[in-house]
Amino acid sequence: MTQLAGGSESLTSLLLPGTGDDPVLDGLAFSTFIDGTMSVPVSPVDQLLVAVSRRLIREVPSADMAVLQLPRARHRIALTLAICMHLLRLKERLLGGPIVLAALDVDMTQRLRTLSMRNYSSISLSRDNPLSAQRLTRTGELAPLVGSTPGSANSSLIYFNTRVGNPRLGCNPPLVVIDATSITNPDSRARALAWASNHSAVATIIVGDIGDESLLRTVNAAGHTPLVLPVTNAEVTALVYDLNRQEPAPSPLSSMWMLWQQNFPPLDIHHAGDAELNAAIARAFACLATRPDGQMPLALDCPTKLLNAGTRLAATVRDYRRACALANLSGEGPEPLRRVLKRQTFSGHGPWQPWGVARWGELKVAVETLWRQLDECNPKLSLLWEMLDQADRSGVGQILIRCHSKAAAAATKASLTGEGRTDAQLALWERVGARVEVTTFATRYSPGHADVQILTGNPPPWHFSLLFGGEASANWLLAYDAEHAALRRQVRRWQDSTDARRSTTFRALGAAEPAPVAGPISDAEGEPAFSDPPELSLPGLSILDVLDRASTAMDSPSIIGAPPGGWRSSGTIRSCIPVKLDDGRTWWVPNEEDRNGDLATPVLVVTAARQKYMPLRQVSPGDVIIVPAGDGTESVHARLVAISHTNDDVASLDAILEQFRSAARKVMDTKSTRQAAIKAVRDTGAHAAGQLGLWASGQTIAPKSPDDIAAVFRAAQQPAPDLQLLNSVAGTLRTLHRSLGRFVTALAAGRADDTVEQLRRLVGDSADELLDEFVAATVTEVGSSTNVPANLVGRLR
Repeated sequence: MTQLAGGSESLTSLLLPGTGDDPVLDGLAFSTFIDGTMSVPVSPVDQLLVAVSRRLIREVPSADMAVLQLPRARHRIALTLAICMHLLRLKERLLGGPIVLAALDVDMTQRLRTLSMRNYSSISLSRDNPLSAQRLTRTGELAPLVGSTPGSANSSLIYFNTRVGNPRLGCNPPLVVIDATSITNPDSRARALAWASNHSAVATIIVGDIGDESLLRTVNAAGHTPLVLPVTNAEVTALVYDLNRQEPAPSPLSSMWMLWQQNFPPLDIHHAGDAELNAAIARAFACLATRPDGQMPLALDCPTKLLNAGTRLAATVRDYRRACALANLSGEGPEPLRRVLKRQTFSGHGPWQPWGVARWGELKVAVETLWRQLDECNPKLSLLWEMLDQADRSGVGQILIRCHSKAAAAATKASLTGEGRTDAQLALWERVGARVEVTTFATRYSPGHADVQILTGNPPPWHFSLLFGGEASANWLLAYDAEHAALRRQVRRWQDSTDARRSTTFRALGAAEPAPVAGPISDAEGEPAFSDPPELSLPGLSILDVLDRASTAMDSPSIIGAPPGGWRSSGTIRSCIPVKLDDGRTWWVPNEEDRNGDLATPVLVVTAARQKYMPLRQVSPGDVIIVPAGDGTESVHARLVAISHTNDDVASLDAILEQFRSAARKVMDTKSTRQAAIKAVRDTGAHAAGQLGLWASGQTIAPKSPDDIAAVFRAAQQPAPDLQLLNSVAGTLRTLHRSLGRFVTALAAGRADDTVEQLRRLVGDSADELLDEFVAATVTEVGSSTNVPANLVGRLR
């Protein structure tokens, strides 16, 4: 990489020299967005990001990629940057191509409709489309985001929703801004990078989270060596000193909140468990650390899942077991795993054979010790009550408790509110309950959402950015000794690598060498009073190696969620059916079973008369089916529901409806006749019990009444899932058949104007964008059940 000579000026002084020295940046500095009724000034942080991007294009041509890292929160600062860069290029000749924002599910149309800009005059961004804002369609054409007149591609601000696939855009080399806070899947990020490279982007600017090391690994794996700039306390302090700050607006476009958070949230680590329990966990870490390299045998699936969940659980085992029974994601429940582990033996080949002799028994005993103690009294639940009491005594306001999964979050909430609490705990909850929110590591919140964030265990590597986020003012971590040792080293490693990257970036931009970055753990906390567990001292391995290898083995994405890196373990597989299509791609359809075996998953087939959901086993080569065009994995009906509800609302809809079909099949299978099955469902309260067979096959994707769904679960003697979600989308589900028919008709008709207009009348202006998310494809082959990595499920490759 060709670099400018390192200078003597600080980065902020070099890039933002002050009023009068750079009229173009000055114009931006005096600009304010009006988001609805909120004033959103272009902040000093926005100015810094714009200045870095411009310098990358103009003066560091050999460095064509930068990763700009911000504190984790729910925001749309990548969109703000893209708009500012577009305004900048209108004032000076910066590039000959468009500004492209690559993101997932950023509602650009709605955002621009309520957005205006005030500088020397006031401009409505929704009137006459002054930004020439356009949407890239699945076919590579451009559609105006507001208005109806398309503009020239090279002078446009273009939104590329990665749900539409990989369209080719005819334009001069663009500037591509990738919103890695919305695109979190590693493969999707890699495809966005490839899209930018294939279009010979003059520069690619990636906006991500501080601490998201997996993003950097994805960029490096694609063959790039980016400049990396985390906006740290040093930059924030300089920006406030030189350019001042204003009160932040509660708009996702605003970055002003960063100027009021001048340090990372302080991290306090609170120790859980007695000596026996901590020793058992450390022995389990040691056993996993000494495993041979390469893919782990399936026999390790049970102990790694149990270790993963057990060390992060802050609930009673009883409540966790109940929550897992209701979970949308199967395979997490501890009791089946414990039963399997109890009778399981290990027989490995090659280097696994001596490992099994030396370590398998010790690993089983350690995991069983952990869960036996959790059965008696979970020390993290006891510690969580202590933390809530401390928060209450300290006058803490909003409290956010983060757990490793949705089931764990539900269990923790149940343990804090259910039976078995002491009088003191009942009184404490009466005081703090209204201020407590229990959620998962993955959920994003707006900046400053909580006063304190309690993490029930070490976040996995792909959620490490939680420690550097803007969602809470302070972080409290509940940790066993091995977790504490692991986190302490992870933070130190992050500091070392971040210092090295910042030095490279500052030299490349011509700025003075930066000061070392400060981590979230104070110096006193960085040297803990306790020593590392002696069980982690192994010959030939450093403590860091032991902790890394153990963490890699136990962080099973099948429980926590797909990792944003290329890592795989025995727990990350699911049975899928490969469906080969005429365009050369393969659709990996999750495999459902019924009394006839595999291939029971309903898929949407276009027939001569109409669309129809059919079990996959009835699909033949030559059939035309509806499949996702790009990064989406949701079904058509889930996306249709999402038009009138938030993505968070419908995130679990497909999983719930899959459970519903399974329950309907169970009723059909356990009754002697179809009529007996229908009667059983009617007796439990179903209004349309005669449709049971259609529900079981998936030909009718959902009942019109959520009460029918609850009745089927009762008849199957299974706990009902999230009926609150089903009730919230019930109105949309009732009319789904009409919009589904119009959708398929419009898609199969090649988006003829009349068919699209009919769909618009049902679902609104989002019809065109939704049509781009799916494609009608011809089946060439339906394969057999195959175990694949979990993050491949539902995707096309």
